[in-house]
Amino acid sequence: MKRTLIWTSTLMCLLLAFSADAQKMKIGDPTKNSGKVEFEPMQIETGDIPFGVPIEKAYVVKNISEDDLVILDVKSGCHCTVVDWSKEPIPPGQSGSIKITFDALREGEFYKVIAITTSFDPETSLGLSMVGKVLPKPADKQ
Repeated sequence: MKRTLIWTSTLMCLLLAFSADAQKMKIGDPTKNSGKVEFEPMQIETGDIPFGVPIEKAYVVKNISEDDLVILDVKSGCHCTVVDWSKEPIPPGQSGSIKITFDALREGEFYKVIAITTSFDPETSLGLSMVGKVLPKPADKQ
C-alpha cells in the first residue's frame, strides 16, 4: 500500500510538473540512482509519427556503480504505452535497456512519462519521457 501511494504521488508530481505546451523535461536525477546509474537519453523526442503506426524506442541503462543494478519496476502512465526492460541484474560497467512502445492511436502532441524503480533507490521512482506528435489520420482511414 505504501509503495502504491509513493508511486501514485510521484506520478502525479511528474504529471503536474510538466505541461504539454513545454514538452521539455528537466534533465537530471534527484534520486539515489545519481552517480550510480546513467540513463541515455532521459527524454526521447520522436518528432512527427504517422497515425496508428506504433513506435518503439529504447533507453540505455548503464550501471556506473560498483554493485549490481536491478531494475525493479517500470510503469507507464497509460494503456497506450507499453514497457519492457532488462530483468536480470546489470553488473558494474554493463548496460541494460528499457523499451517503450507507444501505439500512436490519438492525433496530436503527446508527452509520455515512465517511472523506473531500481535496487539503488527502491522507495523513489525516476521519470523518463518520450515526446512527439502523431500526425492526423489519413482521409481514407476516417
